[in-house]
Amino acid sequence: MGVHAILLAAVSVLALSTSACRRDVPQRAQAAPSPAETTTAPPRTEKKVLLVHSYHTGYPWVDAITQGVKRAFAGSHAHLEIFYMDTKRRTSEAWKRQSGQNARQIVEEWRPDVVITSDDNAQQYFAKDYAGRQTPQVVFCGVNASPQKYGYPASNVTGILEVPHFAASLDHLRKFVPDAKRIAIVTDDSPTSAGALAFMKRQPTSCELVSCETPTTFKQWQNAIRRCQDSADAIAVYMYHTVKRAGQAESMEPKEVMAWTVANSRIPIVGLFIFTVDDGALCGFLESGVEHGFRAGQMALELLGGKSAADVPLVTALEGQSMLNMATARKFGISVPGEALRATDIVIGE
Repeated sequence: MGVHAILLAAVSVLALSTSACRRDVPQRAQAAPSPAETTTAPPRTEKKVLLVHSYHTGYPWVDAITQGVKRAFAGSHAHLEIFYMDTKRRTSEAWKRQSGQNARQIVEEWRPDVVITSDDNAQQYFAKDYAGRQTPQVVFCGVNASPQKYGYPASNVTGILEVPHFAASLDHLRKFVPDAKRIAIVTDDSPTSAGALAFMKRQPTSCELVSCETPTTFKQWQNAIRRCQDSADAIAVYMYHTVKRAGQAESMEPKEVMAWTVANSRIPIVGLFIFTVDDGALCGFLESGVEHGFRAGQMALELLGGKSAADVPLVTALEGQSMLNMATARKFGISVPGEALRATDIVIGE
């Protein structure tokens, strides 16, 4: 399938400072853009950037990264296209490899000057093939695993590493549940979880880590949550987006997984992403997808301006936001101190 066929099957047009195209997943065919939405291809003299997401549009982390990239590009004349590999909902090895191949085909035919790649699957199944080449230059973000796994950094690759604010989330929890001393981690069995778990296990915290489980099926997830009730004082939930019902190929709706978890847990749930607290976790100190996207966009602009990726050092995302779900606090009968409430960046469910 040529790049123009992929565009017709999977693209909706976005407006950036000049023009930008958003691709949906390769096999999820959509109608061709209406005449009002269609734009001509940018001149070859214009700089072109391809943003390759590991996951799908509508996933809050993905949308936040896109928002950050677009914010960085505001006022520039870069042309941005966005491709979604959709490997969070569809997790088979064949699908991941095909999505990576489709992204490579776009690079070969569209020839972007810079490629921004978000999260680990985009590195594993796509971007690592370009490490050390002359073109394109690559900026990664949202990477949990050691960058050396993908051959990074390289002469043409730089980016932003993602680390969960695990210790800060537990400190935030203890503002509301001071007796919480034992923590269990439950997260899905995904590459994202694997990289984050390696970091969390090494990080000193104010709590004892009593268990860590990575269920694949919903039944396994339910059993893991039940086992934590007597062994831990709280559960840290990192990812729940690749959990599947037995015999099903596609992942469940994440909100359904978290709704069951909150309804069936007697102990509080700590989140590490904004969407986890939105979905019912009590609190957390949360990673910022906007930061990842904005800083990746700034790096891309540096490369478009003439710098080499080798001259732009790797960085670790540092920002985070404290968050509290008051509706969940009421569910657990937690009295929230006024000082802790005022010190929290985001409060929902009031």
